[in-house]
Amino acid sequence: MPGWARTSLWLVDAAAADDRFADLEHPYSYLIDARLHAYSDTDRWVLLIEVVGYNPRVGNVVDVLYPVGKAVLVEPNSPALRLRRIDNVTELFDEEDDEWPDPLRQVPLVIRGQQVHVDAPQDIEEEELFRMLVPQHRELSLADETELRRVVPADLPEVLRLDEWHHETVIRGGSGPPSAAAGVLQVAPSDVEAYQQIAKVLATGDASRYRPTLPPNTHWSDWPQSGRL
Repeated sequence: MPGWARTSLWLVDAAAADDRFADLEHPYSYLIDARLHAYSDTDRWVLLIEVVGYNPRVGNVVDVLYPVGKAVLVEPNSPALRLRRIDNVTELFDEEDDEWPDPLRQVPLVIRGQQVHVDAPQDIEEEELFRMLVPQHRELSLADETELRRVVPADLPEVLRLDEWHHETVIRGGSGPPSAAAGVLQVAPSDVEAYQQIAKVLATGDASRYRPTLPPNTHWSDWPQSGRL
């Protein structure tokens, strides 16, 4: 594997050890959608993964951006990495009703200023309603070019974009005291075929280096434990 590819995998693993890598099974967020972007030129690269989910604690659909690389423009706590999508989320469900779940009001969703009508039953749960936006309205939940370029330099070419791929959950653990074991990864991104191949794409700028043999698993139905806390 080229040296640059090894370096990119090392940085991605370091981000994962620091909780800055995509988690499709995040316990606080019901997965809705995901997308992967790879950017590179001769000197720079960025891997950016979007994870769209409904977070009940936030009370909104949030597109969380996870960038890793040598050209990221923002700090890890930047608001540019957490994009709330539903403008009228407080108007959608009748929280004063005694029924459970809260009945859906027959009003359109307003997503980034655009009204979207969804034919959903009144007793639908929040995460199920928002999952109905995919695939017809998925672009309203995912980042547009303006949002992406707040994170990635405008002159850095996008060499690969994936709407599905094979992802593995980062698994922590190791021998020794908890403080040391917390940074040890039993399963790291560098162990995953997709990220090994994407590292080669980043190193060469050649999208044909991505040749997956494993089936994609980034659909929300593949991660049933997401949002369960």
